[in-house]
Amino acid sequence: MEIYRFLKENGKNNVSTIVGAFKLTQPTISYHLKEMRDAGILVSQKLGKEVYYSLSGQCPSSTEDCVLNQLKFHN
Repeated sequence: MEIYRFLKENGKNNVSTIVGAFKLTQPTISYHLKEMRDAGILVSQKLGKEVYYSLSGQCPSSTEDCVLNQLKFHN
């Protein structure tokens, strides 16, 4: 949820920037980004060697309930 809020407030960011914003390891952040991307909450774009993530618009109301429902539905 915090990654979602971070991207909502900061827009498109690469994995390194997202990792730097949290006290979690890169593999942990990458796992959560993949889960949110697979659930349709995030979209990713590879530019060179970097992967950038941004909100997909799947939850236009930007409510936490919408995000949680998408993740539950995906799993």
